[in-house]
Amino acid sequence: MGAKYRVLSADDEFWSRENIRRMIPWEDYSIDFLEPACDGEEVMERIPKERPDIVITDINMPFLSGLELLDRLKTEYPDIITIAVSGYDDFRKVKGVFMSGGIDYLLKPVGREQLVDTLSKAIKILEEREVEKAEKEDIKLRENYISSFLEDDEFSSLLNGKLFRPGKEVHVPSTKVFSEISTILVKFHDVEILKQSFEKDVLRMSYSLKYKLRELIGDDRTIVFNYKDKVNEFIIELNATPARLRYIADRILEAFPIEEQGPITIVIHDQASSLDDIASVYREMISELVTRPFGREHCIVMCSNGQNMKELDDRYTDRIEALLLECLCDHDTDQAKNVIMDTAGLQKCDSAGWSLFEVTQFTTGVLNTIADTDRKNDSRSYEEVQDALNYGLRSLSKDVILDNIELALSVAAGPKAAENNSISQQVENIHAYIEKHYMDHLSLAGLAEQFYVEPSYLSRKFSQKYNETITACITRCRMDQAKDLMKEEENKLEAISFKVGYDDYNYFSRVFRRIEGMSPSEYRRRNVQT
Repeated sequence: MGAKYRVLSADDEFWSRENIRRMIPWEDYSIDFLEPACDGEEVMERIPKERPDIVITDINMPFLSGLELLDRLKTEYPDIITIAVSGYDDFRKVKGVFMSGGIDYLLKPVGREQLVDTLSKAIKILEEREVEKAEKEDIKLRENYISSFLEDDEFSSLLNGKLFRPGKEVHVPSTKVFSEISTILVKFHDVEILKQSFEKDVLRMSYSLKYKLRELIGDDRTIVFNYKDKVNEFIIELNATPARLRYIADRILEAFPIEEQGPITIVIHDQASSLDDIASVYREMISELVTRPFGREHCIVMCSNGQNMKELDDRYTDRIEALLLECLCDHDTDQAKNVIMDTAGLQKCDSAGWSLFEVTQFTTGVLNTIADTDRKNDSRSYEEVQDALNYGLRSLSKDVILDNIELALSVAAGPKAAENNSISQQVENIHAYIEKHYMDHLSLAGLAEQFYVEPSYLSRKFSQKYNETITACITRCRMDQAKDLMKEEENKLEAISFKVGYDDYNYFSRVFRRIEGMSPSEYRRRNVQT
């Protein structure tokens, strides 16, 4: 099963420590879960002897706070992977988590899927470190930047190296640009539109968009690269005044109409930095990006040193949760819908100015509450809903969000459709359609509408017939095709990820690991003859 990793969790609240301890079968993930610590000082005392690979820490603790602990770990034990746990009120501190080297933060109450996804990311990082140790040649940091643009994977490797291996020397691509630069992040939210525009050819898409961005900027010394782990993110490094950065951002948005490329977020970081600071700059930009208004409109966000944070509200309040729980306990899904859509205001989240972060946290809270109170179905019943909600959040689609919150309530209420003789044939048709169109964005709600079947009823009948959910079927088809594409050595893993339906390589890698028990790169080494 590979190497054992050691996890040390720290929280001053007993119930929180025990919740993390009991949440997952740690041994199944090849992890030794150490006795949890009560505070940051205890963590620092135990590290020399117990040598944990991963530390999960609460933000608010006495004596030595979570952020203080993260800072000390970054300085004294930079190889330890750190994960922070916080309440909603701690959001202003989230940037501090990333700036202190934390790879992720989990909102209380921590969910099983949240924890597993974050641990998968941590294990991926640890495995990559082991591969690096086995290699004879270390990547050396070059002394100066020489002329020419480098391939995307070179710059992305630099970014990933700084993000995931703080304190370790990483190769800096050579370039003749300035020693001090500003940064623009361009994020295309609707990847499905991009796929259709470029016929699912990720290499052509990346080249074409970079070429157009360089044209709009009009400076040959500018670096433009496509972050390989996020095919919809483009990073621009240039020397420009704040006024020119804003001018460039306006030109980019004007050149990419929403109807053709979908909504775009541009984040401007106008503080001078060097390529060596690329990870800290990227963390700042990503933490600011989630403050953008939710909705299918272009948006420009300035890195504001936390000034935007005060605009964020806790939309999923204790009152809303109590009202929703009361409705669900009374099996009154119509009133539950009213609480979510009207009382809380999700129906008008775009016109009311909700941020992407607020919509994300609200929908996560709602779905968790619905799933937790559903005694008829297990958590797999909500796989399709969660998958579709994630797509709605990534693409900034309110309609997708609303449809799937209603679908979650429908699943909780139970199927209303009567048995009929045609459903078996319809399920077979849907299964055949998935096997042919697995690389497209597919959802339970969309398939149900396309084949005229009630969604929760379709979910139940599909699972009964094939002994897997629709989401699991889609995932299996994608992974089978990915493994087939890996046989060709020239197929890059990031391109394979995009080709089979994933715009986020890290997510593809986590899913692949869950299915195959190893990372895509390890699978290729073990199973593909070179």
